[in-house]
Amino acid sequence: MKLKGRSILVIALLLFGGYAVYDYFQDKKKEAKFLEESRLMTVNFDQVDTVEIEKAGQKLILKRSVDGWNVQEPLKDLADNTAVEDLIKNSATEKIIEIVKDENSVNWSMYGLDKPLGKITFSTTAGAKDSFEISEKRNFEENAYARRNNESRVLLVNSVWQNRIRKTVIDFRDRRVLRHNMASIDSLHLKNQAGLLDLSLQEGKWIVPAKKAVVLDQNKVRELLQGIADAKAAEFIEGAAPVLKPLFSLSLKLAEKDWKVDVGQSKDLKIYAKVSEPQFFLKLEPGAMDKLIKLTIEDLKETPPSKENNRVRDPLADQRAQLAEKKDKK
Repeated sequence: MKLKGRSILVIALLLFGGYAVYDYFQDKKKEAKFLEESRLMTVNFDQVDTVEIEKAGQKLILKRSVDGWNVQEPLKDLADNTAVEDLIKNSATEKIIEIVKDENSVNWSMYGLDKPLGKITFSTTAGAKDSFEISEKRNFEENAYARRNNESRVLLVNSVWQNRIRKTVIDFRDRRVLRHNMASIDSLHLKNQAGLLDLSLQEGKWIVPAKKAVVLDQNKVRELLQGIADAKAAEFIEGAAPVLKPLFSLSLKLAEKDWKVDVGQSKDLKIYAKVSEPQFFLKLEPGAMDKLIKLTIEDLKETPPSKENNRVRDPLADQRAQLAEKKDKK
């Protein structure tokens, strides 16, 4: 009887376990289905090679090549790879908040989708495409209305999509003042308010050619070069340039070519840069290259160790001090 009872218990546990496993996989299937249905972008974001933003009769087209992203319209230039990739990846993670309407006849004007704020389209190398028309209207929770791929559905999405539609070419253009690899810099010539500064890279070490006895702090030089590489424009200036008070002129000898930038300040205290290659006239971001205005060789010298650090410490000094302290207490 005991054996029979145990057998029944084992069978019951197996049945219970089977049902539990079945329910688990059913829940997983429902969860996967829900996630799939709530996905806003259906294309594979890793394969996206074209982004188009249309608004107010204007079109912005970004195209990926083997070398990275490029602006195709409204002008041709290099694009900021990070800015474009962030746009795609952040868009790919977005979910449908709610399906507001799903019927054959939709009053699009009720949701501002008869005349949307604009449209953004992601196309892939495989030929797949996702287009999103974004309304200027929001609901009471500040989420925006959208239409995907001309579907007869009104979707509720994060209002950040309105910001994506409002982006302009400057948001995606490569705004670096120096569009070359920092590692290709072989020498630097700076003429500023403090005078002249020449640096040269020899055998992997930066030196002052005219004063080889001067020891430079290599980290300080690398920080200087990194600052130049990180400097960005706030605007690309077309047409007449403002009258400028010269601040400094920087020339770099690169592995493949020479490069130069002349920097000056306008009457409104804005800083501008005239770049030799590619030829651009730029309004710089605040503080972008300010360090170069009064930079001297003294700012890059290796700091000698202090006298305090040079003193030879008596290894028994602490021990003697502790003994003296104990005697005083007695």
